[in-house]
Amino acid sequence: MLRSSYTEAGMSGGCAMRVCLLGAVLMMACGSAGAAEAPLYKTEDCNRYTVQMDLNTCAGANAEAADKTLNAVYKQVMDSRSDETAKASLRQSERSWIEYRDKHCDEEVGPQEDGGSIWPMEMSNCLEQETAKRIRVLQRMLTCTAGVSVCNPH
Repeated sequence: MLRSSYTEAGMSGGCAMRVCLLGAVLMMACGSAGAAEAPLYKTEDCNRYTVQMDLNTCAGANAEAADKTLNAVYKQVMDSRSDETAKASLRQSERSWIEYRDKHCDEEVGPQEDGGSIWPMEMSNCLEQETAKRIRVLQRMLTCTAGVSVCNPH
């Protein structure tokens, strides 16, 4: 039945098979990409707002929630380190990451004077997204029992 529908639409059997195969691959990719990941922190659904000021406030609150979680996970990782060299290395790594995150978002979002009223939301969204990535890295450090090169490959 499927084949005849494609033939009627002007597709050959081989083309119909490729379309079916492509559809199956896309469904698998979307299924795995869309799989629910455990929330890293509590966020507010900003999509319910329509006024820019409310959107900015909501995005800012979500970025703050991410930052609060980052600080808690960082403290856990720091507490899990026994020697001072490892702690100093983690401290320096975190400082470098914060500098990277801020510069990355500055570059991605652009200067505030060019951004208009949406700029605070865009900056908060960028900071939250980058912070969420770092939270995942730090969480892997907590749960990984292999060596540093396996737990935190560069």
